[in-house]
Amino acid sequence: MAPAWWGQGSQLGRGTGLGGLRDGPSPDALRRPFFVAAVAVFAVVVLAEIGLSILLGGTAVEPVSPDEADKLGVPIDVFLKTQRASAAPPGAGIGFLAFLDGLLLFTVVMLGLSLIMELRVYGRIQGIVTLIVTLLWVVGAFFTALLALAKLFLMFGLFVAAPFGTIAYLALWGSFPTSQAAAILALLLLLKIVFAVLLVLSQPKFLKVTGLVVLLLVSVLLQVILGIIHSFLPGPLVSIGDQFWALITVVVALVWALIMLLGSIPAIINALRVSGSVGD
Repeated sequence: MAPAWWGQGSQLGRGTGLGGLRDGPSPDALRRPFFVAAVAVFAVVVLAEIGLSILLGGTAVEPVSPDEADKLGVPIDVFLKTQRASAAPPGAGIGFLAFLDGLLLFTVVMLGLSLIMELRVYGRIQGIVTLIVTLLWVVGAFFTALLALAKLFLMFGLFVAAPFGTIAYLALWGSFPTSQAAAILALLLLLKIVFAVLLVLSQPKFLKVTGLVVLLLVSVLLQVILGIIHSFLPGPLVSIGDQFWALITVVVALVWALIMLLGSIPAIINALRVSGSVGD
């Protein structure tokens, strides 16, 4: 019951997208140690993106006291939200990559389940699980995109409202730790390369799953462009560029989640038809 967004992967086996890989110790068999390692590596990627980076991280701005922020006319709620980012990777761009990479991790896990579960059971649950997860993802990404857009407007509005608005912007977002962000992005890129290698080692036919390959390439492309934004924008504008690209990233994730959501509907219909036929 492979959804349409898996592309050519739906032709690799019977009804699961990769069902043919389930056969014994043949060349098509899944090498589970490599697959488990690939999933674990990418789980680390997603956790690092959402703020659980072990070695790196830091604030996106220099510390500002509440009194100083109030004197500059910065709303106290905006100030507090900015300060809470102290344990997360710099800026919003890196964290928002988790919206897309989380979908990729979910896709890989579902593909793995299709290879270890009984086909009829998997066919019945795959569509509904994908529907529920992607629906929640769409709702979360939509509201996050609205908040990101509002923050982008606030940042830009303060920056152009010279002199006091510009001073407030510089106090909150004028200093971006580009070196820390570059180190995190480099680490994430390395882990994604390791993930891709381990996934191919687990089963080369994963390369034929069009949706999986395209999603990984889009993730890497968005990450590389984010690094370019951090490197080439003037210092005071890096935070605005980072926030803008974070918005683009969550919109891309929203569109992709919608595609997956629509792709899960035929799988649910097919599962209902099969269940009805069995009942008859």
